[in-house]
Amino acid sequence: MKTCTTKDGRPRPMHLARRLTSILLQFAVHRGRGQPPAERAQIVRSLTTAQESDASAREGYLWHQATDELYLWDQVVAAAGRQAAAAVRGHLDGDELRDAAEQAAHRIAQARDLLREWHGERAEYPFDEEILAGVLCPAPSLLSRARRRGDLQRLEADLARRPTHLDRPGGTWAAAWHSDGSLTAHRDDGLCVRGWSATPDAAGQALQSFEATSHHRPKITLTLHGERPEDLAAGDYPPGIDGVDVLRAFDADRPALDATVAAITQLQRAWPEREISDRVRLATAQLQSSAPQSPYFDLYHRQREHHWAAGESAAWVRTDAIVQAVDKVWGDFDRSEASRGPSWIPRAARELLTTKPEQLAAFLRHHLAEAPPVFLSVINGPAGPLYNVSTGGAHRTHLFRILGLPWVIAKLYARIPTRRFDVASVIDTAKGMTEIERVGRGWHTLLERGLIHGRIRYEGAFAVLDLDHAPAPWLLGDAALASAYNTAYERVYPGALTELGIPTTALIGRKAWEQWLYGGE
Repeated sequence: MKTCTTKDGRPRPMHLARRLTSILLQFAVHRGRGQPPAERAQIVRSLTTAQESDASAREGYLWHQATDELYLWDQVVAAAGRQAAAAVRGHLDGDELRDAAEQAAHRIAQARDLLREWHGERAEYPFDEEILAGVLCPAPSLLSRARRRGDLQRLEADLARRPTHLDRPGGTWAAAWHSDGSLTAHRDDGLCVRGWSATPDAAGQALQSFEATSHHRPKITLTLHGERPEDLAAGDYPPGIDGVDVLRAFDADRPALDATVAAITQLQRAWPEREISDRVRLATAQLQSSAPQSPYFDLYHRQREHHWAAGESAAWVRTDAIVQAVDKVWGDFDRSEASRGPSWIPRAARELLTTKPEQLAAFLRHHLAEAPPVFLSVINGPAGPLYNVSTGGAHRTHLFRILGLPWVIAKLYARIPTRRFDVASVIDTAKGMTEIERVGRGWHTLLERGLIHGRIRYEGAFAVLDLDHAPAPWLLGDAALASAYNTAYERVYPGALTELGIPTTALIGRKAWEQWLYGGE
């Protein structure tokens, strides 16, 4: 209940008073959902009017109060439109009334979001100062435009720093970017990428994840369609890879298909049909022992910042580079349908290994390319990518890994690393301040040793990394994630992390990694 201020010294009302008022307003409106919108509006009006005479509340509370009120009015106005449309049904088409109210509610919601971003204690304020020059009291719409332009300017400045750390020439791309953010690109070897980027300058980042390594810099000839927008493109309906693209990619890489068919043929010779189930069981146990799955890589999804470029492609990928496949134990599926449970692998293996050699190419085409494809997310690294199964293909991935087959055709998705990494979004803050401080200290060590590139600042005790480039992005995670992916990467690309600058002794396990990263604490 003591007097307090914001971080920059502005007066702020007591936490308890602010919280209780917010709860009261929201309870009144939610509780009154069964009442006519006009009566609900009276509730909001009477409660908010009562605050006007409270000078202490209005001194620093105005922004918070206005944000809460707009949230409630948004709901009330939308409800009023729906009720008006229902009231005239049978006499008039009420869609126009409802749509008008929804448009008004949407504008109220936009104003609310702007106020929250403007006054939020942890918000950043990139504004285009030219737009606001000479304006003493800008309207919300002008502030919104200046904010969008500021976001674009900051993004373009951040993007300009990233390519400086890509020191190897990549593929040659012909790309087309549209004003809605949609992006289509073709590499000189035939690889196709479809997706979106918030600005044309982000197209290179969208394509970089599909290069051979995280060090390669794509060479792009970019064609713009439509006017260059004055703010970030939303990318609401980005183009994606479809079945035709997957089939084309399947047929394009004949050496990968031939190598996979040859591996299956070799297993057919080595495994008598009556022993297939036993051989599969032994191979599953051996894979689980020698190459257990890594945790799901979700560092990018946990950050506060929205992603600003992403792409899809289709290609044959190394099967051993798929290090996470939804079901955490190889060959063990937790499914409600019995046919999709643990019996699936032996049954599918038998079907594959009893197919005639001359029919294997057509068999693989049918089950991998004509059927919904294996869908993988890409985590590019210093010697090549790793993959996680994303939204489909877990069973087929388990089968190919257990049988040791070298290649699988897949649909690929890559999301570009965010520019801001918040330590509170990297770890579970319930672990306490000691763990929070350790992760921040680890980032400093990675910066000093050249394993990541960027700048670190602090919001209170919480480190925030402004990232330019991370050749091995899993290093940004906590010790459990980083050490698990270090082990997997060394298994797939031996010596790559040592060449990057991490000593072999730090790659033995989690404790060794913590000792090297944090020192003898």
